[in-house]
Formats: sequence, structure tokens, C-alpha cells
Amino acid sequence: MFMSKKEENIIKTNKADSIGTLIGQGTVLDGTITTRETMRIDGLVKGEIHSEGHLIVGETGKIEGNIKSRSVLNAGYIHGNVNIDERLEITSTGTIVGDIVTGALVIEEGASFKGNCSMQTMINKSEHKSESGEAVEENVLEKK
Repeated sequence: MFMSKKEENIIKTNKADSIGTLIGQGTVLDGTITTRETMRIDGLVKGEIHSEGHLIVGETGKIEGNIKSRSVLNAGYIHGNVNIDERLEITSTGTIVGDIVTGALVIEEGASFKGNCSMQTMINKSEHKSESGEAVEENVLEKK
């Protein structure tokens, strides 16, 4: 259950000190997970994951449910929709079956993905004033 160099680099890049939550190989968790920490999954999660931190799915990790996270490194299997604020990386052993919304996407050769993908960047959601002085809210700008 040691991290690969790639996983260590992702965590260092994202300035996370360590993994705060670990779901080990052979563990089955049924329910919703909400966390602010970096989390690694090597077991099976049946349910949604809401993470303000970074999510690492190891080669033996399996998620059956939707994910909302800051970033994800997937070397395992995800069956569900994935909504990532910053970066999603699918390694050569990783599989995603479901729709993806992310700011940045990296798919290594050998990885598997079935679904739709939308890459977008969040723009400042605060209200701005138009030329007429009315409040205007900016939401999302899609990259094309």
C-alpha cells in the first residue's frame, strides 16, 4: 500500500502533506463519503464521494458511484459520473465508465474511458456590473 512515484508527485504538486483517509484493499464501504483531506481508495466504495481534497484510486480500488472532488488520480475502476474542479488523470491501468466534467484531463495510453467528457474552467462567480449598472453573474466558460 505504498504510493507510486506518480502518486507522490501528485500529492507534492497539490501541497498535500499526507493521505488523511485510506480505504484499504479488501474493505467494502457502502454509503456517502464527505472529506476535506486527501483520500486513497484501494478497496470498494459503493456510493458517492464528495471531496474538497485530492482522491487517489489505486489499482485495486473500485468506486461504484458519482464523484465530486478537487482532483483525481485513477489507476483503478470508477463506474459513475466524475466532476473534478482541477485535474483528472487516468493511468494506464485506470478505467472510467461514466460522464466526466473537469478542468484538465490526462489519459495515459492503455487507459479506458466510456462516456462523455466536458472540459471547463470556472470563472469568478461573483457578481459583476454590466455597463448599464445591473448585476450580472458569470458562471462557466467551456473550453473548445
